[in-house]
Amino acid sequence: MYTKTIVLFALSAASAVSAVAISPRQANSTTPDFGQCTPTMDFQLGREGRQPDEGTFLPTDPLVAQGQSDALNPNIITNRICDQLTNVCNANDAAKALCQDAQSQVQALGTQDATTADAFNAALGF
Repeated sequence: MYTKTIVLFALSAASAVSAVAISPRQANSTTPDFGQCTPTMDFQLGREGRQPDEGTFLPTDPLVAQGQSDALNPNIITNRICDQLTNVCNANDAAKALCQDAQSQVQALGTQDATTADAFNAALGF
């Protein structure tokens, strides 16, 4: 009976410790952690199916870009990137907030060229 009590106590203690453990992401939640993704976008002229002088935007990360076609409007791509931080990337709240700020900056710019992608990427620290 004494051995069963010790084993039960040890298991209970281990469960309590694991329940209290804090992941590195939680411990440093003010630092953006983009999870499994690199949330950048690319601007290129003449992608497949486009005119040679037609520039479009596309997420650079394959996980973020999965199922997304290129877009003339950069806001479509910034929206996709920010959504995917939640949906598939497992990013923390600081990363999601930073992405929303970068998205707002792109909207305020009103541009649709390589400088737009550069501004978005720079706002995220890339």
